[in-house]
Amino acid sequence: MYIYDKVERKIKFDIVVGSGRKGQSFMTWTGNRLVQMPVTFFTAVNQWSTSPGYPADKVVFNRPITSRCLECHSTYAETTSSPAAKFEEFDHQKMIYGIDCEKCHGPAAMHVQFQTENPAEKQAKYIVNPSKLSRQQNLDLCTVCHGGRLAKTKPSFSFQVGDTLSNYFKLNDNPLDAVSIDVHGNQFGLLSASKCFTIGQVTCNSCHNTHKNEKDQLAVFSQRCMNCHSEGHEKLCKLTSTIGSVISQNCIDCHMPKQPSNSIAINLRNSDTLTPVMMRTHWIRTYPGETGKVTAILKKMK
Repeated sequence: MYIYDKVERKIKFDIVVGSGRKGQSFMTWTGNRLVQMPVTFFTAVNQWSTSPGYPADKVVFNRPITSRCLECHSTYAETTSSPAAKFEEFDHQKMIYGIDCEKCHGPAAMHVQFQTENPAEKQAKYIVNPSKLSRQQNLDLCTVCHGGRLAKTKPSFSFQVGDTLSNYFKLNDNPLDAVSIDVHGNQFGLLSASKCFTIGQVTCNSCHNTHKNEKDQLAVFSQRCMNCHSEGHEKLCKLTSTIGSVISQNCIDCHMPKQPSNSIAINLRNSDTLTPVMMRTHWIRTYPGETGKVTAILKKMK
């Protein structure tokens, strides 16, 4: 760590969290405990900054990483400390880093063993296919990590694909109004306030192909909107008559614009104020202030 070009403290980066699309944060081991590093790299500004919530004027390493943190930022981590311990400890050797297949398909050891022993068997065994689950089961699976600050009632990593979320987490019987939900963290809360969700019955998988990297492919996502909002359907975009079919190339910036997060902000160099990170909202609706910007761009594409 450097403060005013002076080496303050040297600590090894042990674990990297984040795809790098928005940025990356880092963890370091302190014995069998994990703490978050006080610096984060933010991709949008190509700059290092103080990690959200850490002071900008001094070097501290005091934010413990809990199993609930790891539940969303890894596939598995085994806790070795007792539930009554002040700080959680983990087994270095029993962690599955990143978000891999098992996060959405369940533990795979028995599946791998069976398929290895029966290579001619075409029917998958001991693995879950989420496409065969109910709408609610799929929503519960995504909500574990994209439902905001859920309070767990059972140990982290107990929930498995196909389970009922309320059996593992305390759910709010009076959901927050969408206006008060930050764009970071609770995508499910925002989506559930959308008519596409309540009337159209969409799920996360209606728009997201979890097996493909479709980053920034607005036309691809927009074509999925067209499944319900094209000619012959009840809710056709009103701008189609004035702009034409090119409107279908970018539904996203109109109806899911990027908005500033109140919980994730950057300490930019040579600035005394925090700069909020822009993130795409999942509250699908009409945003009049954004429509003019998008239509101006689309008209040039005609």
